[in-house]
Amino acid sequence: MLDLQTAALAHNQADPKSSGDSVYALHQRHGTLRHFPKGSFVFTKGSVPAGSYFIESGLLKVCQFTDEGRDVTFFIRRTGDAFGLAEIILQQNHPCYAQCLHDSQIWVLDSSIIREQILTNPEVTRDILYTLTHRLIHHQSTVELLISKPVAWRLAWLLQQLGNPSPSGEIQVELDLNHEEISNMIGCTRQTVSELLSKWKQQGLIRYDRKQILIQNLKPIIGDPY
Repeated sequence: MLDLQTAALAHNQADPKSSGDSVYALHQRHGTLRHFPKGSFVFTKGSVPAGSYFIESGLLKVCQFTDEGRDVTFFIRRTGDAFGLAEIILQQNHPCYAQCLHDSQIWVLDSSIIREQILTNPEVTRDILYTLTHRLIHHQSTVELLISKPVAWRLAWLLQQLGNPSPSGEIQVELDLNHEEISNMIGCTRQTVSELLSKWKQQGLIRYDRKQILIQNLKPIIGDPY
C-alpha cells in the first residue's frame, strides 16, 4: 500500500494566479523576483520563515527525506501557486523542504508584510483563507483516492497533474523529472515507472521522448477520479 505521507502528494489544478489576484499583486508590488535553479531549495526543514512565495514560473515539490535518504513528496507547487503562508500565520518553522523540480522564477515577500496585510487588507485575507481551505479539502480527497489506487492509476494521475494542454489538444508533460524522481512521488520503483510508460506508448495512450510526454488518452486507466 502507498505510504500515507507519499499519498498526500497533491496540487490544485490551477490557472496562473490560482492563489488569488490580491496575493499575486502583493508579491509583485512588494516582493523580489528570484531565480532558483532546478534542484535548489527555496527553504529547508526547521528554517525560520523569512517570507512567503509566489511561483511566477516553474515547478517545485514540498518534501521530506527519510533516515535512509529516501525522498517523500507531500505536495507539488507550480506556476500561479503561493506557498509558505501557513508557517507565517502559525509563526512556526518550516516543517518540510521546498525543492525546485524545474528552473523557477519565484516572488519572495517578507513575512512582516504578509502579517500586516492579513490584519489590514480584507481582500488579501480572503484570498489567503480561500487558498489554504481549498488545499485542505483537496488534500483530504487526494489522500483518500491515492491510498486505494494501484500504481498505474497513481502514475496516470500524476502525469495529468503535471501536464498542460498543448495546441494539438494533447496534454504535454515536460520531462525535467527522471523516472527515479517520478517513482518517489507515487511510491513505487523506477523500473515500474519505465515499464508502465513503455506499455502505454505501445498501446497508443501516450507518445514520449527524453524531453516530454504527450498524453493522448489516459481515461481507460484513470477514468474520472472525482
